[in-house]
Amino acid sequence: MTQAILSGVGIGALYVLMSIGFALELKIADIVNAAHGVFVVLGMYVTLVAVQNDVPVVMAIVLATLAVGLLSYPIYTILIRSAKATSGHRVQLVFTLLLISSFTVLYQLFFGADIQTLGVKFRSIEVPGGYMTTAQVAAVVIAIVVAFSLWAISKYSMIGKLAHVASQYPLGARSVGVPVDKIYLGVFVIAGLLAGLAGGVIMTFQPVEPTLGLQYITIVFLVALVARTHLLGCLALGIAYGVTQSVLSYLLDASIASTLTLVVFLAALVGGHAIRQVSAVARRVFGQRNAEVGLAQ
Repeated sequence: MTQAILSGVGIGALYVLMSIGFALELKIADIVNAAHGVFVVLGMYVTLVAVQNDVPVVMAIVLATLAVGLLSYPIYTILIRSAKATSGHRVQLVFTLLLISSFTVLYQLFFGADIQTLGVKFRSIEVPGGYMTTAQVAAVVIAIVVAFSLWAISKYSMIGKLAHVASQYPLGARSVGVPVDKIYLGVFVIAGLLAGLAGGVIMTFQPVEPTLGLQYITIVFLVALVARTHLLGCLALGIAYGVTQSVLSYLLDASIASTLTLVVFLAALVGGHAIRQVSAVARRVFGQRNAEVGLAQ
C-alpha cells in the first residue's frame, strides 16, 4: 500500500504540471484549451524520438519542452486569438477539438497505433516506506518548484499583477496600455512549455499511444476546476489524484480504479459548485434580512 502511495505521488506530480498550464490558460487568458492533453502527448513523442536517436534523456525532455512551447506560438496567433475575438467559449472548443482530431491522426500516421515505451531504466531510490525511481523523484521536485515559482510570480511580481488585471479587466487594462494580447500569448506559450515538460517526464516511466491525450485532458480538467484554477490547489489536488488512482489500482482492477477516481473528482467538482451556490443564496437571504432589521430599527 505504501509503495502504491509513492507511485501515485510520482504520477500525481505530472498531473500537477499538466493542470497548472491548463489552469493558467483558463484563469488568466480565459482559454478553454481542450487540446492541452494532445500537447502533452506531443512532448512524449518528441522525447521518444530524441532518445531513439541517442539524445540523452534530460536533453530529450528539454527538447520536448521547447518544441511544444514553440508550437504553441503559431497555434495561438492563428487559431486561439481569432477564437477569443468571439464571445463565449464555443469557438475555442471547436478549434481545440479540431486540434485534438488533427494531432491524433498525425500521431497514428507517423508513430502507428501501438503502445510505445522509452526503454530506459532508471535507478531506484529508497525513501521512507518504499522506493521511487530517479525519474519519479525528479517529477515531484519539478512539480513543486514550478507550482511555487509560478504562484510567487503571479502573486508578488509586477508581471503577475499585470496578468491579474488583464484577466479581470481586459478592456480597462488595454485602455491604460497593458499589453493584454501579449500576456495572453505568453500564458498560452507557458502552458505549452509545461505540457511539453510534463510529456517529456511522463515518457520516462509510462508508455505512449496516440489517443492518450483524451485521458489526460479529462484528468487535467477535473483537477484544475476542483482546485478552482489556484496554482497551489493544482499542486495538492494533482498529487491527490495520482495517489487516489494508484491506491485504487492496488485494491481494484486498473480500469475500474481509473473510472472510480474520475467519479470521485467529478463528485467533488459538482459538490463544490453546489456548496458555493447554497452559500451564495444564504448570504443573499441573510444579507436581505439584516438590511430589513436595520431599516426596522
